[in-house]
Amino acid sequence: MVSYGKLLKITGVWMGILSMLGGCAGATVAVPTNFPVPLVQKFPLDIGVHLSSELTDFAYEQDLGQSGEFRIELGAAQESMFQNLFTGMFDKVVLVEDPKEGVEDVAGVIVPEIVELQFSTPAQTRSDYFEVWIRYKFELFSRDGQLLGDWPLMAYGKANTQNYGLSPTQPTLRAAALAACRDAMAFFTVNFRSIPTVQRWLAAELLGGSI
Repeated sequence: MVSYGKLLKITGVWMGILSMLGGCAGATVAVPTNFPVPLVQKFPLDIGVHLSSELTDFAYEQDLGQSGEFRIELGAAQESMFQNLFTGMFDKVVLVEDPKEGVEDVAGVIVPEIVELQFSTPAQTRSDYFEVWIRYKFELFSRDGQLLGDWPLMAYGKANTQNYGLSPTQPTLRAAALAACRDAMAFFTVNFRSIPTVQRWLAAELLGGSI
């Protein structure tokens, strides 16, 4: 038979564990900024990039009731993400304040935008995973400020709570969001040449064709 004192001790341990788990309800996570520079053959062009305040300040909040309030701060990572992405793809990257004004010393200006972010928790999917989806839109402007076209990009990332110990909410959700950003970089790199707008622009800039 378990003594009363021992029962109190066991109860105290479990209350401590439950308190730790309860403290994991909800999370505010900021995505790290350590993104790799892709190792690909560069386009022999200088590219302009416009990073709006809506992008660099982007944060998503959602109240999931008993699961808590969640906030994913993604904006601070975007400058590093796109600087490194385009540094690996082009000869030179120039930050541009207004793509519509025109910039003579670049071949064009790319404008990324986060259109939507969604995420799921293990409680929702009855799994061990946090999952994050990010829907981007990219616009391409000519050097004289004309919009040449736009295209969407969907990125996805997930992370397993079992890899992050007893209180996994914050680090796991952060890892899932970081994986989605890296997925966006990889997808952009692989598919950039296949975008019709990009193909016409490259033909004009590299081969002297018309846009």
